[in-house]
Amino acid sequence: MGRRVLFFPSFRGGGFGHVGRCLALAEALRDRGWEAAFVLDGPHAARVEAAGYPVLRPRLPPAPDRLTALLGKGARLLARWLRRLPPPPAYLVFSDLNFQVLRDGLVTPTRVRRRVGALLALVHRFRPHLLVGDTHLLTRLVGRRAGLPVVQIVKSVVHPAAPRLIWWQEPPAGLLSPDVRPVFNPLLEAWGLPPIRRAEELLDGDLLLVPSIPELDPLPPNLERTHYVGALVRRDPRAVAPAPWFEALSPRRPVVYVTVGGGADLVDGPPFFETVYDAVIGTAWQVVVATGRFDPRQLPSPPPSVRLERWVPGRAMIARADAVLFHGGYGTTMEVVAAGKPAVVVPFHTEQEANGRRLEAAGAARVLPYARPPYCPLEGRWPGGRYAMLMAPTPTLSPQEVHAALTAVLHEPSFRQAAARLQRALSGYGGPDRAAELVLSLTEL
Repeated sequence: MGRRVLFFPSFRGGGFGHVGRCLALAEALRDRGWEAAFVLDGPHAARVEAAGYPVLRPRLPPAPDRLTALLGKGARLLARWLRRLPPPPAYLVFSDLNFQVLRDGLVTPTRVRRRVGALLALVHRFRPHLLVGDTHLLTRLVGRRAGLPVVQIVKSVVHPAAPRLIWWQEPPAGLLSPDVRPVFNPLLEAWGLPPIRRAEELLDGDLLLVPSIPELDPLPPNLERTHYVGALVRRDPRAVAPAPWFEALSPRRPVVYVTVGGGADLVDGPPFFETVYDAVIGTAWQVVVATGRFDPRQLPSPPPSVRLERWVPGRAMIARADAVLFHGGYGTTMEVVAAGKPAVVVPFHTEQEANGRRLEAAGAARVLPYARPPYCPLEGRWPGGRYAMLMAPTPTLSPQEVHAALTAVLHEPSFRQAAARLQRALSGYGGPDRAAELVLSLTEL
């Protein structure tokens, strides 16, 4: 029987980044004779199955309605966000993975025990030799309970040794992180495992892969078991011949590509796209907008220089563009870096802003807040006590800001030079192939 690996990507956030990274590594391991499967549910499960991998669907509680009862006053707004009900916030502020514990419904020791038990049943069904987690909070616990080695794909901002999601400034006043110790530590003691202080410690493992480069994901030196591997990006499974409109883009006029990817879950479509329209009207730019989950026919009519497409070949479009305006998601970030393109980043929540700020610190991007303070608190109670995240209810981004930022990254040479430096740095890492080699080394010990 060949070697088997079971992937646990985080999937309740809506974006494809965690799943995409796992798929990239799964492809590299499959090339080396491994059999892979995914523990996954939600909208991305079909894409994983279409790529040829079995999907083991965990039984999940019917959150968030029960969460609402547990969390008390103020939780209705959080439940609205979790269920993607309108109106969405313009920007959501959270400080660490303790908030993911709430989002994932891990709100009592009983729930955690049952969830671990259900995942162990899937492990016993598939019989893997190795588990790989990507920001999935229970992978390490399942691995320890099953006696299997665990690989974690982990960004620097949530690395268990040095987590700091809001790294570019002090966290805004009013944030109160949920205390996860009362939920996890009784179980950890019963299972003979060390206690934790914060959720990021659940992402420890026998091998930690950082899907980036030190310039974009700095960490303290000499961390045992941690390795940079560069971009974990798949071979493009939907590469197609360019459409006639793509071929017709003029080489004499700048091309701006706009995409919000999975970040569109937190976007009220028409206001965002109207801001883009007003920012580029009257320019010589050729603007291509990938609308994602928004049907172009239901959006306001664009000016003549703007083309709306529900889907475009993203990598080809980034390679063709002179500048990219995007949300700061991991996949698009690494594709922009790999192509050596300058960018404008308009994030819709803290994790996206953390990515964008790294590009900005490297000189390759400008970050524009979609919404500015004052923030509204989202407060509640749970078995760990009080918590509070923050929300900006309405956008404040102006067309003038977008126009000025795009003008800068298109015409100031420093942005292109910085983007080229990052591109060269990224090219020195092996990506999925390097990650697969490290996994094989772990299994040979």
